[in-house]
Amino acid sequence: MPPADPPFAVLLAVSLLAALVVGFLKTSLGGGIGLVLTPTLTLLLPAPTALALLAALLLLSDPLALRLYWRTWDPRQLRLLLPSSLVGVAAGAWVLSLLSPVGMRKTIGVVAIVFALAQLTLSHRRGPLFGVTPHWSAGVGAGLLTGFASSIAHSGGLVMGLYLLSLGLPGPLVVGTSNAVTCLADVLKLVGYWQIGFISGPLLLAAVLATPTLALGAWLGFRVNQRLPRRVFELALVAIAIAGSLRLLLG
Repeated sequence: MPPADPPFAVLLAVSLLAALVVGFLKTSLGGGIGLVLTPTLTLLLPAPTALALLAALLLLSDPLALRLYWRTWDPRQLRLLLPSSLVGVAAGAWVLSLLSPVGMRKTIGVVAIVFALAQLTLSHRRGPLFGVTPHWSAGVGAGLLTGFASSIAHSGGLVMGLYLLSLGLPGPLVVGTSNAVTCLADVLKLVGYWQIGFISGPLLLAAVLATPTLALGAWLGFRVNQRLPRRVFELALVAIAIAGSLRLLLG
């Protein structure tokens, strides 16, 4: 049985701050949301509550991001990533249903730190990793891993971002494709969390009340997308993710 939610005032305050970050990262980098927020929020809230709150905020942010990046996506990659990511989401939700709260915290920590280190390593590459037309299996594999990481620690956007960037796609196309895939994946993820008992009425209410700061963050992220010092910003996010993950693993 998942632990009870914290007092509503605490839940709302955390939701407002998390929504601002979710909106900003969703429309600026297109990823890194779970990498930063999942281990951080799990230090403040029970792991199931943190996962469920982020799932609700991500789902609420999807229409904003889709509107800003409508049709800014790669059709071939969308066909490969979308169905495979849904399978990965279902597999991740099943794994979560088997974990204890302590095991969940440790798993979130491990997943977040692994992907943080992967981003740190791969971000040093110069030029595409796969080329613009890799074998279809690369896209399917990336989709499966995206969905699984999304369910476990909301880190699917990072996996997808690394894959799309490795194709040499420009930033707006990476963000647009990532947002298109995660829109349906986030719906399935929320359904999965509901079925395993992570979702509550007060949690959903807090997420809905945080929508204005979500919209503000999305607008800010869209405005600074082209001017963002991406390398410095990504390194800062990785550092936060690693610190939060180590705290989960050692705490």
